This record gives sequence, C-alpha cells and structure tokens, in this order.
Amino acid sequence: MRTLAAILVLAVASGAAASASAQTRLTDVQFVKVARCAGLAGDDRFDTVYKANEKGRSPFAIAKADEARDSAAREVKRVQKGRTPGGQERIDAELGGACAALKG
Repeated sequence: MRTLAAILVLAVASGAAASASAQTRLTDVQFVKVARCAGLAGDDRFDTVYKANEKGRSPFAIAKADEARDSAAREVKRVQKGRTPGGQERIDAELGGACAALKG
C-alpha cells in the first residue's frame, strides 16, 4: 500500500513539474519580444528568461531574436543621441508594459 501511495505521489509531482515547465515556455513571438526587451533595457534583466527559452528553439527564431535585440539596441542609441523625439518615453512605456509582463 505504501509503495502504491509513493508511486502516486511521484506521478502527481512529476506531472505538476511538467505542467509548470510547459507554462514557462515562451512562444517564438514571445521569445523574440524578450530579445527586443533585452536590447531596449541594455542590461541583463531579460537574460535569464531568454536563456531559459533558447534551448530547443529553431535557428530561425534565434536569428529573429538576435535581429530584434540588435535593432532595439540601435533604437536606444538613436534616442540617446537625440535623434528620436519622444523615443525615451516610448522605450520606458514598452519596458514597463509588454516587457515587464515577459520578465516573469
């Protein structure tokens, strides 16, 4: 009886763990968005989420994520140089809104 109870506990625990890991897996679109957020933030706030979702991702999705990160970093540089009026407000809004939701 104890063996059966132990098996049931392990089965439920492993199912819960699989369910939790499935919920934290980002879609390709969300993965690219996290990369963009990393480029906008200019620091490692989004690296944990990015790295946790990079494994098993298609080369195409990784390439798009790299493009999004690089594009966002260029956008930040343009804003810092004063070439984009109102750009900092848009960046702050994106970091506080869509990016904050992805940070986990």
